[in-house]
Formats: sequence, C-alpha cells, structure tokens
Amino acid sequence: MLALLNDWISLHLLIWLLPVAFFLHDGEEIVVVERWIRPRKHTLSPLMQRALNWDKSITVQFATAVVLIGSLVCLGAGIAAAAVENGGKLGPVFIGMVAVMLLDGIKHVGLSLGKRSYTVGAVTAALVEIPYASYALYRFYQADLVEPAALWLGIAIVLPLVFFLIGIGFTLGRWIAPFRRPAAGSGRRI
Repeated sequence: MLALLNDWISLHLLIWLLPVAFFLHDGEEIVVVERWIRPRKHTLSPLMQRALNWDKSITVQFATAVVLIGSLVCLGAGIAAAAVENGGKLGPVFIGMVAVMLLDGIKHVGLSLGKRSYTVGAVTAALVEIPYASYALYRFYQADLVEPAALWLGIAIVLPLVFFLIGIGFTLGRWIAPFRRPAAGSGRRI
C-alpha cells in the first residue's frame, strides 16, 4: 500500500498537500464552530471565554485566525517546495508544521473520545490530519529530506508561533466580525 502511495504522490505534491489538509480541517472547524461553541460557552476555559467577543460572529473571529495561520502554511509550503526542487532539505519550520498538524489531529480525536461526542474538527482530524501528517513525516524521513534534530526544533518553533497567531487572529477577528443579529422573537427590533 505504501509503495503504491509513494508512486502516486510525488514529494513536491506531498509538500503542497499540507495547505490542502490544513484548509480542509480548518474548513470543518469554521463551518461548525459557531453552532458547537455557543451552547458550551460556560464549559470553556476562562482564557477561551475572554478570547472571543460573544456578541459578534464567532465564525468570523475564528476564520480570521485560520486565514492568518493558513497564509503562513502556504508560504511555508512554497519555501519547502522550492528547497526540495533545488536539491535541499526541508527546514525545521515546515517539518514543525507537519508535526504540529499530527499533534493537533491526535488532540482532536482524543478530545472527542474523552468526551464521547463530536467536537469541532474531529472528523477531518481523523480522516485528513492524522493520515496526511503521519504519511508525510514517514515519506520526508524516508527521502532523507529532514535532519534528525529538525523535528524537535520545528515543534519548538511552530507550536508557540501557532498560539501567538491564534491570539493575533482572534484579536483581529473581534475587530472585523459583525455583531450578531438578535434571534427571532427576542423582543428586540432589528
């Protein structure tokens, strides 16, 4: 099976599948986040409760962070593809992105299993993130495109960077998100 995949998927394509996997997964999150998170507001950590403006569209706030991170994922894939095309190795930041995607997928699936219910992003974590990231890391190491220390250095760089970008994205999202319309029958005029 792996030999067949290796024949079908070039290393160049595999690099560019990172943004595809990212946007598929985060697309699921964008589609369901508002509906899923509002009823659970009081079960969230105080940090998460403060990170969002609950009077505005949560979807827009979340999507702003996704676009910010996704832009950097695309930039990272472009740099990685150019490096490999020119006979170089993959840098720690790109490998860190792939590894953090794997960790994120494991987190989503673990959270759903722990709660015994669907959580935002669980479906694409299981069907896209974990398979893509596992296979990509395997292929990149098999092709000798990764220095051994690059994985841990990449995780050490990318993980805090992702949290920083989520914070920036939510902040920008609070500024640009529209206020929610009152629910029908709430007694308020539109």
